[in-house]
Amino acid sequence: MGFKNFRFQVILRVLLLVASVFLFFRLDFKSSLVATEVALGLLIAVQTIALILFIERTTERLIKFLNTIKYDDFSEVFSSRGEGKVFDELYQRYNEVISKFRDIRSEKEATTQYFQTVVQHIGIGIITFRKTGEIQLINNAAKRLLQVSQLTHVEHLKNEAPQLVDQLLSLPAGQSVVLQLKHSKERVPVSLFVVDLVMRGEDFRLASIQNIQRELEEKEMEAWQNLIRVLTHEIMNSVTPISSLAGSVAADIQDVLEAQPDGQILLQREETEDMGMALQTIERRSQGLVRFVQDFRSLARVPVPKKKFFSVADMLKQLQTLFQEELMHENILLLVNCLSTGLQVLADRELVEQVLINLIRNAIHALADQPTKTLQIEAFPDQDSRVVIQITDNGSGIAEEALEQIFLPFYTTKATGTGIGLSLSRQIMRLHKGSLTVSSELGQGTTFTMRF
Repeated sequence: MGFKNFRFQVILRVLLLVASVFLFFRLDFKSSLVATEVALGLLIAVQTIALILFIERTTERLIKFLNTIKYDDFSEVFSSRGEGKVFDELYQRYNEVISKFRDIRSEKEATTQYFQTVVQHIGIGIITFRKTGEIQLINNAAKRLLQVSQLTHVEHLKNEAPQLVDQLLSLPAGQSVVLQLKHSKERVPVSLFVVDLVMRGEDFRLASIQNIQRELEEKEMEAWQNLIRVLTHEIMNSVTPISSLAGSVAADIQDVLEAQPDGQILLQREETEDMGMALQTIERRSQGLVRFVQDFRSLARVPVPKKKFFSVADMLKQLQTLFQEELMHENILLLVNCLSTGLQVLADRELVEQVLINLIRNAIHALADQPTKTLQIEAFPDQDSRVVIQITDNGSGIAEEALEQIFLPFYTTKATGTGIGLSLSRQIMRLHKGSLTVSSELGQGTTFTMRF
């Protein structure tokens, strides 16, 4: 009946408007009825406006409903106005939609609160900020590391940590760097990692900051222990026979002195030869110890890289020419594959060539006992656009226990090796902000990967 009321009102208003128009024209604009015609004209205008306003009122609630969605104001409730069953059902649907949006917003807020709580309790510092430097989120771990209670803009750290601010804004996405943060009178090493994200069409950065002092101390202690072990092993190997032979020579001389107390010392030929041989052995072992010290010193004197852009393909072509005769003599098939002829790298070419020469020679030695010998060198950009060079051989592979130690100074599996080549190569790659890694499988071969 309600909807019929609405329909009845519309019909009634239209009929009244039609009747008024009909009567207006029925008077035929007689001069004696001018006042009546004017009144009818005004009545027609009022009826027309009233009809329009009456019909437009039915859209007011639709506009109000849309505004509640637009402005996220879901507190509105639509009640029936006696306009009919269809309108009652329409308002009920409005209320159901608003209730659904209210539930979604509550769930969204609860989820956001949950993740914010998780982020705040993570031990790694997390900061998200716009490209302009405006902070969106900073967790408690980051506040502790940066020693701030609140932070609204990255530039506010400029006075205390200018290097951190520069890296936050300019560090390439997907890369990490180690920095020093000032804590009172101390400096704390931290690792900074940055990624770029896009949310709702807006660019922003997410940075993680982690205190790595404990990890560095553990690695430093481990490095010292390995160094001491190597030094002790090498020095003892040389000093022990030197000390033993020196003691033997001293004892022989003492025996001769005691046997001939009159001051005239006469040595038999056999005794002289024994002493000479002992002294020669002492000399050889001393020279070996000197060479060891020189090798050790070379590890600490790697020159600072003089970086320039150069073609990777040209470098590999020259290395192929350099090893051509040796590879032919050893019956080794060399495959060089540079996937991009325009591939360039910013590095010290001489130092990079030194690393490659060392790796190629290691591969040649690894292929010595193989019936079919293949050495493959590949150069390509990875998914982060970093230049990668891989040296792969089909040798016997490296045992798992040896893989963990081959980069240690003076560790070697060769009978005549010095054990500094791989350690020196990795150090050169680190000076280029790159890495040198190895993967191997017994009976399958070995791959060394240089990543710049």
